[in-house]
Amino acid sequence: MVRGKKSYTLVEQLERTTSEIEDLEIHLKELKRSKKELEEQIKLNRLSELDKLIAASGKSFEEIKEFLGINLY
Repeated sequence: MVRGKKSYTLVEQLERTTSEIEDLEIHLKELKRSKKELEEQIKLNRLSELDKLIAASGKSFEEIKEFLGINLY
């Protein structure tokens, strides 16, 4: 025998909705943390690649800064 869909009271619906919101907020926080970690890994990879390019050029870091016209200090 097939049963019909259970009817939830308004209070039960509210509790289910509140629980779903909490679960989604936790998942969102996890995704944001993961995004931040991935962005940091990308940044470190780019810095590593840049360091290799500088080393391969045979020029010093100061020479590269001067060539680019960048004064960070």
